[in-house]
Amino acid sequence: MSKLAEKIRRAMRLESAPIGFGPVVSRAPIPSLLLMVHGPASRLRPPGDLASRGVDAILLSAANPEAEMGEVARWVKDAGDVPCGAQALAPTAAEVASLKEAGVDFLAFDPEATNAEALLEKEMGYVLALSSEPSDSFLRAMEGFFLDGLWLYDWQGPLTVRRQVELRRLYVLSRIPLFVPVSADIGPAELRCLRDAGVAAVAVDGTEAGTWERLAALRQAIDGLPPRVRRREERLEAVLPQTREVISEAEEEEEEEYRLRQRPMTLT
Repeated sequence: MSKLAEKIRRAMRLESAPIGFGPVVSRAPIPSLLLMVHGPASRLRPPGDLASRGVDAILLSAANPEAEMGEVARWVKDAGDVPCGAQALAPTAAEVASLKEAGVDFLAFDPEATNAEALLEKEMGYVLALSSEPSDSFLRAMEGFFLDGLWLYDWQGPLTVRRQVELRRLYVLSRIPLFVPVSADIGPAELRCLRDAGVAAVAVDGTEAGTWERLAALRQAIDGLPPRVRRREERLEAVLPQTREVISEAEEEEEEEYRLRQRPMTLT
């Protein structure tokens, strides 16, 4: 599992109120949305600066991964615990392997231009870059692909009810978390509507004027969102009180629950 996938799993976790008796292990609140910055490495703030503003992930534009491998590797090293991904138009299997060796956590790829053999690197996280309105059958057919997310890189607001329904359709049929680009001055209400439509991460363009100055406020707005609302298609499960010794086992169960929620819904 990529570091990005682990963060998504935690952000999208649905928790019920504890029941029963005995001591309850308290957990620090986990933000229900991830904050991502995207853009070319040459025009972004240093990784350490972005991490200090609460960025959860970084997506680097790498038109030619082979030529830019040194720069990407430097970014991965400087980013530390912040997952770094690379977006490439048509990466080869050799380039994907080199990116993984350089420490890249996930790859954003174009499904039309990327050869299927390029996605055989098991330790890499994969994000499908989607620009069109896919059919229902295409979304359901993603069951066999272990994707961390769908990157809707050309998505634009405003978030009308119709557009929220369209986002929800993408998520419900694919069961894959959505990543959408937003302006750094987006408000809490719109963030909440995006999250309730199946969005797991909002991404701001790190090259736009004013983005850096607004990152702290955006991080605060995300952290202040109320918990995710449980919907009808999501199973209701009680979270039993747990002791510190069994937290690791509980995490494994939550991971399995997360995988099950990614499977497409089928009608019987």
